[in-house]
Amino acid sequence: MKESKLKKIDFYLEKLRIKERDVSDRKIYAEVLDDRTLKNLYKLSKKYIRALGGVISTGKEANVFFADGFDDGKPVPVAIKIYRTETSEFYKMDEYIFGDKRFDLRRISKKDLINLWAEKEFRNLQRAYTSGINVPKPIVHFRNILIMEFLGEDEIPASSLFELGRILPEVADVEALFDEIVLNLKLLYHKAELVHSDLSEYNILFHREKPYLIDMGQAVLTDHPRAMAYLERDLKNLLRFFARFDVKKEFEELISEVRGERL
Repeated sequence: MKESKLKKIDFYLEKLRIKERDVSDRKIYAEVLDDRTLKNLYKLSKKYIRALGGVISTGKEANVFFADGFDDGKPVPVAIKIYRTETSEFYKMDEYIFGDKRFDLRRISKKDLINLWAEKEFRNLQRAYTSGINVPKPIVHFRNILIMEFLGEDEIPASSLFELGRILPEVADVEALFDEIVLNLKLLYHKAELVHSDLSEYNILFHREKPYLIDMGQAVLTDHPRAMAYLERDLKNLLRFFARFDVKKEFEELISEVRGERL
């Protein structure tokens, strides 16, 4: 990487009041924080970010950072999700946007598509959060940046069900946890009128003894052309994971429960 870019990154990182960073964090900052994103972060820092912290997760589409932030003027820990402006993976996301009546996709550029994806996740989180579903509270989005509630303790992010793996029965009543996830999916379907569309053990966090749904960018409205196919996939993934803990439920019974009587 050119020295000039590193200097520019360091200049903005100092403005963003970095709490701590090691070589690996600096490398990730340099990879994901292009000039435009750095400027956008700096704009948000005036109202929403007190100090940027370390890396929570990295991915092909986005990276997530911890930060000391603000919500309605109150200091709170936050997670900052930054979608990569240069990525080859967004073509896979088209199917989740096309068919969504909330967005006009005529003559949209790749850069605008990424910004739209961040907006879509923010709006999905809003719908879910206000419907009483366990999701991180959305705080603000701007261009390719989404700021939301941090799920974890002392800067350590909550574990996913995948990370907990075989020790899950040691930290939770597995059947009760399954039932609570199903209740959240039913609320998501009926009250928020959304289908998660990418549900698995990787994007359900266990936080303060409750399951939380994350990665809501793929979520579609229940009238999306492929909503039912996505719902079926979500529920089959849920059954597959919990089957290892001897949670037994027939697929047809589960989908009837989720799509059944409105709560």
